[in-house]
Amino acid sequence: MGAIPDVNQAVHKWGGVTLHDVINDRFARKAVEKGADGVIAVAAGAGGHAGTLSPFALVQEIRDWFDGPLILSGAIATGRAILAALAMGADLAYVGSPFIATEEANATNEYKTGIVEGRASDVIYSSFFTGVHGNYLRASILASGLDPDNLPEGDLSKMNFAGGESAKKAWRDIWGSGQGIGVIDKVRSVGDYVALLHTQYEEAKAELRSKTSS
Repeated sequence: MGAIPDVNQAVHKWGGVTLHDVINDRFARKAVEKGADGVIAVAAGAGGHAGTLSPFALVQEIRDWFDGPLILSGAIATGRAILAALAMGADLAYVGSPFIATEEANATNEYKTGIVEGRASDVIYSSFFTGVHGNYLRASILASGLDPDNLPEGDLSKMNFAGGESAKKAWRDIWGSGQGIGVIDKVRSVGDYVALLHTQYEEAKAELRSKTSS
């Protein structure tokens, strides 16, 4: 919704920290200039409103001038991907869509099934639903009676993050999703998924250590 100094100042007054979503280096600079403590680099493949830049390009451009908190978002669904985000220069990895397919998530069973059954090729990038480009599950678009391959452009001047003016609204009917869902094979508890991420992370770190020492 834009970098708003008043929001940052209000949060800072009670000791909070503000992190601002950005899709390119220009927006990152604006966010920090207006008082954000850190930025979330929303790269290509992220769920919901996302950018089109490679995470390599986005992180390295921001890290070239910014040494504050930097979080990377975009198709991160495994412990190996988390390790890669840190290796690129991010402080944290932002994992979103996989947690939709958890037992605790406040999502419909159909949405969870869509995440489990979906692949990267099932994610459609469109501005139609809110006026801003975002990534959505093809199955939910089809279920709403729309053609995911022939969606008109949305109207940026009527940007509406609540879901647009169509009868089928994001995020109620049109489901946001990142491209990393292809590795999500079943609905798990949050605890089980976090444990899996930890195991994968440690295994990837050990494998990388072995490769670099040989």
